[in-house]
Amino acid sequence: MASRQGLEEQEKVNTAAPRRPLIGITVNRDYDRGRLWLPYAYSRRIEEAGALPLLLPPMDDPAAAAALAGSLQGLLLSGGGDLAPLYYGENPHPLLDEVDPQRDAWEYALAGAALARNLPVLGICRGLQLLNVLLGGTLIPDISRGGSMQHWQKAPRSYPSHSVEILPQTRLAEILGEGHIAVNSFHHQAPGAVAPGLKKAAVAPDGVIEALEDPRHPFLLGVQWHPEALEHPASALLFRAFVDAAALFSSCDPAATTVPRKGFSAGSISCSGAAPKS
Repeated sequence: MASRQGLEEQEKVNTAAPRRPLIGITVNRDYDRGRLWLPYAYSRRIEEAGALPLLLPPMDDPAAAAALAGSLQGLLLSGGGDLAPLYYGENPHPLLDEVDPQRDAWEYALAGAALARNLPVLGICRGLQLLNVLLGGTLIPDISRGGSMQHWQKAPRSYPSHSVEILPQTRLAEILGEGHIAVNSFHHQAPGAVAPGLKKAAVAPDGVIEALEDPRHPFLLGVQWHPEALEHPASALLFRAFVDAAALFSSCDPAATTVPRKGFSAGSISCSGAAPKS
């Protein structure tokens, strides 16, 4: 049996330890086999950056999204299948890939609930596309024909395939620096019309949008490549910035987490105007 002194010492350690933010990660669903799946790289990156990953499978009741979002300090919208074209006012393209209506409805509700709380949100590939559509943008249903370059690489996932330009005066440039970096690429769709409030943060040499962000939001950023799998220093920087924003969100007064959340700004990343938790 542990001594009282030992328990008190452990309690001091637990109290002194910094709180690790809880990051929800959406997952894929294999509805033919009744299985959920997600590459391990997503949760590994979140853990390495200092947060706790929580996998979020599609739920039958999208109304549960608000309750779940209330327990998170950040949301990672992972990659996966195509978004149903009805969400952006189109009919199915001949090259439309597999869609999952349940996952679409769930992630639409979950992302909406996260944005309503001003949660830090990172979208990857499909996640970027979903954010753009949710906020009023559109998608190009297929970029694999007639383009000047390949966006679905034949190399391993950890290898870079093409360059992207990180645009100046963006949050992404603050994190990764301006200029060009090499990224991996596994997509046949891309943002079309950019949603109101979002701005381009990176583009491919052929003009395809590779990143979008909301400069008014503490941390709302989506990239078209897969940083969770890409072996590049920029990947760790991106996840670290995301987790830092989630940690700050966690430290701020919950009463100040509804929109508009004054003082919780993307540029300075500060809680000024919001009382820290006691």
